[in-house]
Amino acid sequence: MRARAYLLLMLGFGIGCGSSEGASVAGLTAPVVYGADDRREVFAHPNEELRRIARESIVALIPTSRITRELSGEYSLRQSLLKDERNLCEDELFADQTVAASCSGVLIDDDLVLTAGHCISSATPCSFFNYVFNYHLEGPDEPPVIRDEDVYSCNRVLLDADSSQLTPDYAIIELDRPVEGLHAPALIRPASVVPEGEPVSMIGFGSGLPAKIDAGAAVADARAEFLDYFVVNLDAFEGHSGSATFDSDDRLAGILLGGRVPDYVPSPGESCSRVNVFQDQEAGELVHNIAPIIAAVCEEGLVGESICDPEACDGEPCGKHSVSSNGNPGSGPSGPVPTAGGSGCSASIPRSEAPWLGFLLVFAAWRLRQRAA
Repeated sequence: MRARAYLLLMLGFGIGCGSSEGASVAGLTAPVVYGADDRREVFAHPNEELRRIARESIVALIPTSRITRELSGEYSLRQSLLKDERNLCEDELFADQTVAASCSGVLIDDDLVLTAGHCISSATPCSFFNYVFNYHLEGPDEPPVIRDEDVYSCNRVLLDADSSQLTPDYAIIELDRPVEGLHAPALIRPASVVPEGEPVSMIGFGSGLPAKIDAGAAVADARAEFLDYFVVNLDAFEGHSGSATFDSDDRLAGILLGGRVPDYVPSPGESCSRVNVFQDQEAGELVHNIAPIIAAVCEEGLVGESICDPEACDGEPCGKHSVSSNGNPGSGPSGPVPTAGGSGCSASIPRSEAPWLGFLLVFAAWRLRQRAA
């Protein structure tokens, strides 16, 4: 794990994106539900455009040890039930579904996937994952159908920005080949502030579940002076790190970084846990604005003119650098989430490795003292 992980732990943030076989799968958690739980299955969501995007552009980061190609040409997944993973009460939403994903991503070019930077680390290099399309239910109780055209591996990490501040935090993964079949990059929002009150939606793999669409949120804090991240009340969970977040016109506005913790809390009087619930006005989930990410990608010459042309996004640039607190181009200010009670992200460590949590917290304090010296 990088220095940023230890800093964020002390701020109430953390690193961790689900369990893995013997390794901590990196990824910020962005847990909890705000008001009503707005997560819906892809096949059942009323927004046709979001359904299309989910099928064409959304990518699950699934550990290679969990996915196997069968003789039929389809892929099977080694999964476990969410209720068993999280000791959930039987009537909790999605408790009987299986989990396999560790982080979320979105296709931004024919062979480039954007995800959160903390999803890729020395412990979980890009080769640790397959990059999988169509990890969503096909219908009620109909499991995902995954074929060769849906499964990719990492050729290399083209750009990895995981700083000691909250942003930048993204990774650009070059796939082993251009996407096949019906898959296509997401439409990107012009470089601009996503204003307060703007409806937003998200598609990703919270708790490792097959993809869900959440279209019941809005921007609570635009951070208009910085253009680094914005604060929303999306119903986001561990595994949503890197989830594509869309504006009211279904254009890619950013990727999820983290939020309130924990995902689930013990239920009083029951021997099981339930989803942690906050009010909508207590928004505390962070979305990395897409503009500085695209600006960096174009500066490195990693994509073609389709994204980097000055008029590529509705006649406007797709990329623009964020501005630091002193007014200069940069990654914006670090510090806690600017919302009441928001703590950002929690450490999510495989249960077999839970005894290491105390060590991580102590080491975090030591790193902070080093930085202050």
